[in-house]
Amino acid sequence: MLEGKLAGKDDPTFRAGRTEQLINIAECLEYADHYKRLSGASGISKDRAAVLKNIARTFVGLAGQLDRLATLARSEER
Repeated sequence: MLEGKLAGKDDPTFRAGRTEQLINIAECLEYADHYKRLSGASGISKDRAAVLKNIARTFVGLAGQLDRLATLARSEER
């Protein structure tokens, strides 16, 4: 694991020319809700429903990771 604080281009989460995240926690949760709703639609196959549910879970997981990253970034700023 790397010690110390990374900044700028050496930070793996840095995107040149961008100051905001590519996707934020709220958007992840909105996408998760959207795909979960789609998975419950009538007339779709069980396989399609399963894939849509997995996509929803993936977005929930991503939201959790983004939250953890933000918490770590705040603690590293101190």
